[in-house]
Amino acid sequence: MTLKSFGQKVVSFLKTALFSFICIVFLFLLIWTFCYSLHIFYLFVLTLIAAIVAFFKKQNRKFITITLLIGLGIFILSTPYNLKQYNRHAEAFQKQINNGYHLNFKEKCGIYGTLLIITVGDIIPFPEASIQNFYLLFPKKSKTRIFYDDDYLAAPDIQRLLNTKGKQQVAWNKWGERFNQNFRFAAAYDPCTLEVTDEGNQKKATLVTYFHYRKNYTTHNANHYLYGLFAFRIDEGLFWYLQHEGWLHPYTSVWIAKFDK
Repeated sequence: MTLKSFGQKVVSFLKTALFSFICIVFLFLLIWTFCYSLHIFYLFVLTLIAAIVAFFKKQNRKFITITLLIGLGIFILSTPYNLKQYNRHAEAFQKQINNGYHLNFKEKCGIYGTLLIITVGDIIPFPEASIQNFYLLFPKKSKTRIFYDDDYLAAPDIQRLLNTKGKQQVAWNKWGERFNQNFRFAAAYDPCTLEVTDEGNQKKATLVTYFHYRKNYTTHNANHYLYGLFAFRIDEGLFWYLQHEGWLHPYTSVWIAKFDK
């Protein structure tokens, strides 16, 4: 195999992988917008029909990819409208649960899809929260999961306790959390306890939190400069409902880190 032919195979593989990724994202959003009854769903349907017609007309993969990307692009551009509609429906679901009514399978799938979106969206800014959300999707008999990572030692509210022996409740700084180093970790661990013990020439920090979603608790998020356009709500009560229905599986999350004395 020549270097040129190898390079062509690599490029072909990458193009196929990219096309597959675009198709997966498109189909996921198609299903999710259907479950939440968002108007953008109808645009996705039209885009899908156009892509299918192009396929049967023997159009090349590039044309189909561009067709799908146009649909995804319009979805992104219409985000303010989509979020307003999503917020209304999420609020309606929460009220329905609060009034003692059950959600149907379609609505549950929409909420489940929302958690998947949050899990993927948190990978870079909030990796610990993303990891914990991911494992919430799978049951475990012991209901305890252990992680080994020392990144959380960088949080100022954790550092204050590293020289204190015994189990301590971490008092996360709630003021200006978004502008300090606590926010990333508080998003994953609040509330939690921290216990520091000696292990030879090192110390071991054990952070423990019960990872679950709370009943009837809502967090409002928005870009401060464009408030109203990109405002969205996270109704923890919806995820709590999925926990209650057995779709999500709360667990005790234990994070262990070692550091020098």
